[in-house]
Amino acid sequence: MMVVRCILGQHNLWLVFVAALLCFSGSWVTASLFRHALRAKNSQWYAWLFLTALSSGVAIWCTHFVAMLGYGGGASARFDPLLTSISLLIAVVGSTIGFTLATCRFARFLPEIGGVIVGLSIVAMHYTGMLAYRVQGQTSWNVLYLAVSVLAAIVLCVLAVRAGVRSGRWASTCMAGVLALAVLCVHFIGMAAYHVQVTQLPVDITGRPDDSIVLAAAIAIMSFLIVGGGLVSGMIDDSSRADSVEKLRRMALNDTLTGLPNRLNFHQRLDLELEWAREHGGRLALIGIDLNRFKEINDLRGHKAGDEVLRILGRRLRGLLQDDGGEFIARTGGG
Repeated sequence: MMVVRCILGQHNLWLVFVAALLCFSGSWVTASLFRHALRAKNSQWYAWLFLTALSSGVAIWCTHFVAMLGYGGGASARFDPLLTSISLLIAVVGSTIGFTLATCRFARFLPEIGGVIVGLSIVAMHYTGMLAYRVQGQTSWNVLYLAVSVLAAIVLCVLAVRAGVRSGRWASTCMAGVLALAVLCVHFIGMAAYHVQVTQLPVDITGRPDDSIVLAAAIAIMSFLIVGGGLVSGMIDDSSRADSVEKLRRMALNDTLTGLPNRLNFHQRLDLELEWAREHGGRLALIGIDLNRFKEINDLRGHKAGDEVLRILGRRLRGLLQDDGGEFIARTGGG
């Protein structure tokens, strides 16, 4: 309830919404890039790891500071630029180390160790950012809530990384959700542990100054651009991978000379047609066509001319197929 009261009573809910949206979108992109890093090898592994760490660090840092700009402790405050910069560095470097260990397969428990480091980097970033928050008042901390925030970060990040390294359709989604929950828990439980005793006339905390709104919008836009860049990179890689898989599939199932389905493709289609005929009591017609005296073309005109004859015949036979999908032609000889 203290966490809920902290969110509802001491924050601008619009900025809380923006921070949560930024956190979940950044976590989803981070999880997607992390999955690419798991599959990558050699130099590509470094590239995907860099994008993963950058996306994670920026999402964590921007979530924290957008939410902090929406926080009203009853006293005027400012941010120390040096500590603010250091907190961003902590988020990016900690994510780099953690995800590097998580994507290595040299030891059994490296993903768990990597998750612990990512969780500790979130905690270190948050409380370094809190040190950068210079408020005109006396501050105090609830040690119990502080400890809970640290424990939640470690446990949830370990679970997030474990979900990410597992195979499965929902692995990336599960990792993104748990990672976002870890970031939000650290921030808002940590803010519930933070108390300010005002030493000057209190300010209205129901609304934030215009400059804070503008700064929050700038941070959010910057984060969405960086995270969006990582998302586009992942989409391009997925598209290229899909094209490569489709090209390999066509090469495996089609004759390279005529473009017709090959022997393997023919047998697969024949098995399906026979099964359909048995189930529905239908009939199947199979016609074999052989080219007489084709060897003479190769001997007299050369293999190049023979190949051209096969290509023309394949093109003409393919043009005779009906559009209803009930006919199938394949080249079962010649490799």
